[in-house]
Parts: sequence; C-alpha cells; structure tokens
Amino acid sequence: MKNEILNVSQSSIAQALAADYFCIYYVDVETDRFIEYSASDEYRQLGLPQSGDDLITFARNSFEALVHTDDQEMFLDTFTKENIIRNLDRHGIFTMTFRMMFQGTPVYVHLKMTRMIEKEARHVVIGISSVDEQMKARRAFDDVHHASITYSRVAQALAGDYFSIYAVDPDTDHFIEYSADHEYEKLGVEKEGDDFFETSRRNMSRLIYEEDRDRFMGTFFKEKIMSILERDGRFTMKYRLMFGDDPVYVSMKATLLEDEHGRHLIIGTNNIDAQMKREQEYQKKMAEARTSARNDFLANMSHDIRTPMNAIIGYANIARDNIHDSDAVMNAIERIGSSSHFLLSLINDILDISKIESGRMTLNAAPCDLNALFRRIEDITALQAKDKSLQITYDRSTLRHAFVIADELRIEQILINIISNAIKYPPAGKTVDLICEEQGETDMGKIRYRFIVRDTGIGISEDYLPHIFESFTREENTLTNRVQGSGLGLAITTRVVELMGGTIEVQSRPGEGSVFTVVLDLAPAEAVQAETGETEQIDLSGRKILLAEDNMINAEIAAMVLKQNGMTVTHVMNGREAVDTLRMDQSYDAVLMDIQMPLMNGYEAARAIRSCAAEYYQNIPVIAMSANAYDEDVRECLKAGMNAHIAKPFSPDELLSLLHQWIRRNDMSGRRGAE
Repeated sequence: MKNEILNVSQSSIAQALAADYFCIYYVDVETDRFIEYSASDEYRQLGLPQSGDDLITFARNSFEALVHTDDQEMFLDTFTKENIIRNLDRHGIFTMTFRMMFQGTPVYVHLKMTRMIEKEARHVVIGISSVDEQMKARRAFDDVHHASITYSRVAQALAGDYFSIYAVDPDTDHFIEYSADHEYEKLGVEKEGDDFFETSRRNMSRLIYEEDRDRFMGTFFKEKIMSILERDGRFTMKYRLMFGDDPVYVSMKATLLEDEHGRHLIIGTNNIDAQMKREQEYQKKMAEARTSARNDFLANMSHDIRTPMNAIIGYANIARDNIHDSDAVMNAIERIGSSSHFLLSLINDILDISKIESGRMTLNAAPCDLNALFRRIEDITALQAKDKSLQITYDRSTLRHAFVIADELRIEQILINIISNAIKYPPAGKTVDLICEEQGETDMGKIRYRFIVRDTGIGISEDYLPHIFESFTREENTLTNRVQGSGLGLAITTRVVELMGGTIEVQSRPGEGSVFTVVLDLAPAEAVQAETGETEQIDLSGRKILLAEDNMINAEIAAMVLKQNGMTVTHVMNGREAVDTLRMDQSYDAVLMDIQMPLMNGYEAARAIRSCAAEYYQNIPVIAMSANAYDEDVRECLKAGMNAHIAKPFSPDELLSLLHQWIRRNDMSGRRGAE
C-alpha cells in the first residue's frame, strides 16, 4: 500500500509539473526512439507525430516549419546528437532557447533535456516550455537599458560642444536647462521656468550684441519658430552674445522631438566664434585677392584700351592734317584699322569671359571640315609670324578623318588664342609649330584629336605657370608688360576646351619655350558638301536697301558702304518706321535691322514684317546688324524671323557677302514682290 501511494503521488506530481510544458518526450539515447508523454492543445495543433524512431533527425528535417527564420542557423548548429550527448555527459543537462512558430506567430520556448535516474542511464526526458513573456521582457529591458546608456553618453558628448541646452515643453512653455558650461553660467540666465520664449527675449535684450539685437528680437517668437520647425524640421540662427566686453559668435539650433513621451523642443547654443573668425579672415583674403585681381585687370585694360585708342585718334589727326598726301593717309588708315581690330578683340574677350562665368556660353555643333579650318588658321597666323620674323610650321599629316561634328568657330578660337600668344611673345628668329594628331577612336565612338602648339620663345616662369589659365592674369616681367593683352585669352581658351569636354595642358621652361596640348574627342561626320552656286556674286547695283538704325554715325557708315557698291538706301530711325515703309513700298530687296531702337525694336519689327499676309513680307531678307553679339542674341534674331546676323562693328566684306547670299536666294525663288 505504501508503494502504491508513493507511485500515485509521483504520478500526480509528474502530471502537475507537465502542465507547465508545451510537451514532454521520452527519448532512448542509444536508439533515438521517442514517445510523447504529454502535450498541450496548442502544441498538438502543430500536427507533429507522438512517437518515432529518430527525434534528432526528425527535428532537424522539420526545422524550417518549426523554427523562426532568424533562429534556424543557431538551431541547426546546436541541436546535434554529438553536442547533446557531450553536454549530458559533462553537465547532466542540455538546454537551448529559440523561437517556435505557432500558427505564424513566433513564441520563445526553452528546451530542457535531462537524463533519467536509472542504472543504464539510457533515457532522457525532453521538456519544451514557453518563456515568451520572460524573453520579451528581458529584451525590452536590455533595449531600454542599452538605449539609455547610449543616449546618455551621446547626449553628454554632444553637450560638451554647447554653451547651453534647454528642453522646452512647446504646449506649456515650461523649460529646464539640460546642461550649461562655466562661461554660460556667468551670464545669469534662468535654469528653469514657465515661459521660455519671453524669458529668453528678456535675457537676450541685455546679453545680445547690439548689431544683432533687432534681428534676433524680430525672429525669436514661438509662433515663428514652431512654424519653421514644422516646415523644415529644424531652426538655426547665428548671432553674437556679449561675454564681458567681447562679442562671441554663437549658433542656436532648435529641434522638435516627438516620441511616446510627448513633444519636446530641444534648443542648444554652441560657440562658433573661432569658426566664424576663420571664415571672416578667409573671406577678407578672398575679397582682397578679388580686389587686387580687379585692380590689376582694370590697370591692364586701361593701358591696353588707351594704347589702340591713342593710335586711332593720333592717326586720324595725321590723316586729316595730310589729306592731300595719299601715301600718308593710306598709312594712317591702315594703322587705324589695325588698332581698331585689336580694340575689338579686347572687347570680344571681355564678352566671352563674361558669358563663360555666367554660364551663358553655349556650343553650336555642326558638320565642319578640319582641313578647311586649318587652312584658315594657317592663312591668319602665317602673316602674323611673318610680321614678327618668326618661322612657323604646320603638320596635319596624321589627319585621316577631317569631317566632324563640332563648333568650328570655338575650335578656331582655341587654336588662334594659343598660337597668337606663341607668336606674340618670342623675339625674332624663334620657331612656332602647330601640329594636329589624330589618335584613333574612343570607347564612345568619337575620334580623339590632339592639337599641339610648340614655340622656342621666352617660356613661362615656374611661379606663374599654375596661374596661366586664370582670368585677368598676366605674367609680370619686362617683356610681357610691353605686350598688349587682356590676360583673358588663355582663360577663355581653357573654359571653352572644358565646355567641349576636352583637356588643355602646358609645359614650359623659362628661356626654352612652351608646349600647349589640347585634346578633343569629336564625333565623325559625313563629308561636308559645299553649296554650289550659293557664293556666286551678283550685281548689287540698283538694289534698294531699307536701313533701320537710330544711331546717325552707324547709319552714315552703313549707308556709305552700300552706296559705294551701287545700292540705294532709305534710312529710318526705328522699327515702327521700317514696318510702315515696307507696307507702303514693296520694292525693297533687303532690310538691315538694328535691334535696340525706340518705339519698336528690331525683334518686334521683324515679327511684324513676317506677320503680314503677302508673300513678299515672308521672303524679303531681313539681316540683323547689331552690337548685341552674344550667341543668344543671334538665336533671338533668327527666332524673330530674321535671316542672318552681323555684329557691329561690321566688316564691309562680310556685310556685302550676306547681301549677295540672301538677295540672290530671294531672286532665285522668283518671289520678288514688286517688279
């Protein structure tokens, strides 16, 4: 009876203990055979077998369905027969904790395996119990504990960079000081209170630097700051505080913190005095450098403009005083023309660098013939070299693909600028070489060209070499100071090269010469076919030209050129008169149109002409003749309905060429309005 009572009691105890487990298994360690002793309804819903021949293999094969994804690798590494037996032999127990999936929900479980007390010690008991609440509570505690330590350390570290940090309740305006350094403590500012913004404004009225007071007071309102915070997420403001007699730059930063504990406005003020003073010193040096560069530029430009102007005025007086000496007059006119050309080049350089630095320079890519381009460059530079008694050579023997898509005028500008410098500075007897090398196809399907300008001239000093491509600079030495120039040519050149996606480099030694290398990748094009018959000259005698120009001197010059070539000219002072004249008389062969005129400008006049219904007004050549010489000005003229653009001061040959071209085209169309 006693044994029976003992057995019953042990059974009851086992059943009571089993109630705390999802399931309990008996396992034969030698055979791995298992049998379920008890299991909860929740566990039974997993549909697992109640007995089997190999618990270890079964569990490992079923782990994907049973074990949470994040714990699967750990489960496979730990739940092995070898590891289990080793732990049982050493400690008499094997345990592990992981998450099991119950109807898609992960639940922390604790698996405990213990040997039964028997002579053979062949059997073990496995119990799996839920520890979900304990594990989640521990994880939450660990997270909070870790976060509190981390945030505390971060806050303390950041607080060291601030004069002060305040936490403000934006709903009640109650505030408390989080930290403040020793210097800030001396200011006597409240550490806690019920009206942060009003308290701060009162304190700042006595502490802020006088020059910053009105700006601060006009900004530091709760409504304004909260509005900025809601819009931008933060608010910053720089001003100066008075620490004794010294103003110190500070930066205030306000951030709105929203979490489960509510809303808090965190406001920190840090010392940026050293940073601001470094920035001010840098800005001062930059301003001084800009002022110096501007003054140097103005001094150079004053000299370089006055020099050709002096020649123009001087030779104009010489021509007037020697009006009956044709040789003296012709010599004076040639000198005036040369000086005028140089003066125009200075103006063009200034316009180009202005366009580049304002980002308004654009490229006009079109098919072009590099051979024709080089022939023009050779014609121009050969004469320049001859005048300086220099020997100049040209080599384009490796050029196999001469037809490309590029801005022809900009390539010419690049090379002319470099070659002109190579010719300008060397003394007589030196050499200049222009070499064009074709280097093959790039990965992008373009062709790489290398342009080399080499001279044996005076070279460039080591100190000046790094600044050679900067605007408004010119090397200071006795020779270069005697040479005219804006100091913009190479600056423009390098900007244009960069705009075209190329590179420019220079190598030089004083007394030995310089080598400039430009590399451009250009797209190949079909051969450029010359227009047949378009350049054939026609007789302009008797042609009627309408000239719209409000400047009398410009009108007189243009009319003289036209009349000398047999044309008749009607001059009007503005666009309105030009439109009215054409409406009354459809016998004009072309219109030369200034842009900036009173009553109606050239753009408006061109649009008014093209808006007339008769075919005559659609086809009469309208040529802009304007000092508006930017690329966008040309495009605006064409957009307004004009056929072409010629920039003032104009070349008579260029003007006549345009008239030949467009009047001939109109004649060939058979659409002259009045015969």
